[in-house]
Amino acid sequence: MSALDPALIHALNVRLVDHDEIGISPADHAVVQVSTIAALLDRQYDGDATIGELLTAGDLGVGTLNGLDGELIIVDGEAWQAPAEEPVRRVADDELTPFAVVTRFITDEIVEIEAPLEHAELIALMEQHAPPKSGCDAVRIDGIFPALHLRSVHGQTKPYPAFEQIAANQTEWHYENLRGTVVGFRFPHAADSVEMAGHHLHFISDDRSKAGHVLECSAGPATLRIETVREMRLELPPGVELPGPDERPSEQRLREVEGG
Repeated sequence: MSALDPALIHALNVRLVDHDEIGISPADHAVVQVSTIAALLDRQYDGDATIGELLTAGDLGVGTLNGLDGELIIVDGEAWQAPAEEPVRRVADDELTPFAVVTRFITDEIVEIEAPLEHAELIALMEQHAPPKSGCDAVRIDGIFPALHLRSVHGQTKPYPAFEQIAANQTEWHYENLRGTVVGFRFPHAADSVEMAGHHLHFISDDRSKAGHVLECSAGPATLRIETVREMRLELPPGVELPGPDERPSEQRLREVEGG
């Protein structure tokens, strides 16, 4: 197993944990993560942790389901799936995830968005309020979303195709004037082998009928809540190792996958 990057440890206080430690006494202002972005890009789509285990570790989060089956949204302690074709559905506790990150959300800062902000303005606002030391936070935005561009991907079977091939055939939706919630995280560039640097956001509507990974959105009037994250507890499934310095996915590849 590769050693943890000192820059990542300094930025985020990363600690490796065993599978049976996923939900044990989660600390405040901490995230619990299953697997890594690098592993997902290496076609490791088999689920390791159950949704029930995740929900013992946090009540807000994002991820995917076994076989890269759609987008996972955890909000208010409930897990929801946005499949590529089927209706949004509640996820059972015994279902598996190959990648997810959750936190027990604690509001450290509240920012009221009085008038609608376009996507770039919204990201700039969140960057403005990002914690200066760790550069990592969890965010929750509740309110009106005048425009939403969402995506999801189809579940896969072995032999698994490359993530880029899956993303090239993703399902996309455009919605207007939905009331709902965006949840997600911001990670610093030091985390780019473990997580997606920058903001990774998922949306779900209040009526739980529409959801997905956020490609773009406008928001407002809305309330932005921010939690400063000071620690990551990282569980590595069997066969998953931390990437070495020469094995990290490039920022360009990560951005292409993030945006589909």
